[in-house]
Amino acid sequence: MKITIDVLENESNKDNLEYLISDKSNEAITILMFALIGEARQRASYEQFLETITRIWGYLNEDD
Repeated sequence: MKITIDVLENESNKDNLEYLISDKSNEAITILMFALIGEARQRASYEQFLETITRIWGYLNEDD
């Protein structure tokens, strides 16, 4: 399985990133979440991790 994530940066606000995910299936989201958890353990504070997951989860559920 190949999942691509494109990141679009808002020119007026560099902290506001938009994530475009190529596959929104349950299997792809599960794989993506485990990958993010692994990265978050190494790189981010707990608060940063929760903020990122919340943004991605909100984006994924916009189409529902």
